[in-house]
Amino acid sequence: MKYVFYILILVNVVFFLWENNVTRSADSADGSYQELRLPHTVERIALFSEHSALTEKTPGGIALAEASTTEAKPEQTDGTTAVSDSEPAQETVPPVPKEEAAPPELARASEGACFQLGPLADESRALEVLSLVKTHSDQASLVKKPSDLTDGWWVLFPKAQDIEVAKSNRRMLIEKGVTDLWLFDKGPLQGAISLGLFKTRRRAEQAQKQFTEQSIITEVVPRQVRNEAQWVRVPWTRPASELEEILKSADAKVTSGQLPPPVPCD
Repeated sequence: MKYVFYILILVNVVFFLWENNVTRSADSADGSYQELRLPHTVERIALFSEHSALTEKTPGGIALAEASTTEAKPEQTDGTTAVSDSEPAQETVPPVPKEEAAPPELARASEGACFQLGPLADESRALEVLSLVKTHSDQASLVKKPSDLTDGWWVLFPKAQDIEVAKSNRRMLIEKGVTDLWLFDKGPLQGAISLGLFKTRRRAEQAQKQFTEQSIITEVVPRQVRNEAQWVRVPWTRPASELEEILKSADAKVTSGQLPPPVPCD
């Protein structure tokens, strides 16, 4: 009876070991034939050496990009998204060329589309100047407008810094024997002393010469009055220098004095 018990135990042990061995063998056999499938979304990682070799083989040194996956756009350091090579490049708008500046001659002609000569207080003199200008500009005409006219010429002792110095200058002139004088105490000539008012500049300059012989410093200044005057209006599309040359040559033909310089029309 005892031997039968031991035999049963031995049979159970052998059966247990055999059962475990068969199960493991089957599992290992099934596992050897099982294929490891990787997901299709996994990208292939290329080594740096492979990337360099691929770059050298492609023309122009530009590596070909693999189209198997969609790569994220790299961000630049300023936070903007860089544009990939596959995207169409934005059209560059060429800058609008600036207009070239006009030549100096044309600029002067456009600025000097109209000139005027004056003021001319004497109408006969204005007509004489007009007849000379009309030979070069058919559209020249006479216009009348308020102007500052020269009505006589002052012979003045120069202005003083203040009224007290001006009074001292007047006493000095009286001591020198000058009695026909007038001290301006207001207006644009305040501080100056008038030594005479003359009709023409030539007579004023003759008087100035006499004061210079007495060691008295003087100056000749025109007396300006506001009144209606004639102006010769000259439409002009050529350079202003050409009109100035014409007026210089016409000075010798004018019997009533030198022509006034041309100024732009107002």
